[in-house]
Amino acid sequence: MEETKIINTQENQRPPVLRLFLILSMINGAMSVLSNLIVYSLIDFIRQTFDGKETVNMMGMDVDLSLFLNTDKNFFLLQTILFTISFFGALMMWNYRKVGFHLYTTSQILLLIVSTVYLTGMPFPVLDVVMTALFVYIYAKHI
Repeated sequence: MEETKIINTQENQRPPVLRLFLILSMINGAMSVLSNLIVYSLIDFIRQTFDGKETVNMMGMDVDLSLFLNTDKNFFLLQTILFTISFFGALMMWNYRKVGFHLYTTSQILLLIVSTVYLTGMPFPVLDVVMTALFVYIYAKHI
């Protein structure tokens, strides 16, 4: 009975903005894990299917496949691992465990570094840096 009261009291103390950001982080982490895992497992098939074609016309739109054709396969595996850590970090923060903040922050910073290292032809991910900084700031403020 007392444990239920403590949990309910803590749930009521969680600010709505923190709740929203944690839910968004968990959704992003789960979807990113799923998509990167699918791409990692199918990258060889994609490369064989579209061999030599940088762009393909699908449903009336030109789709740029250079990311899949020119990027090392391990990039998608690293992304999967880091997004998994990010997801569990957000889940731990949801359960009031401060170590989740450190896991989330570290994985997000490493995601920025990994994408900059592997995707050398891409512009610097300014929006990703801003979004990561915003989420980390909100978590640091409320955790």
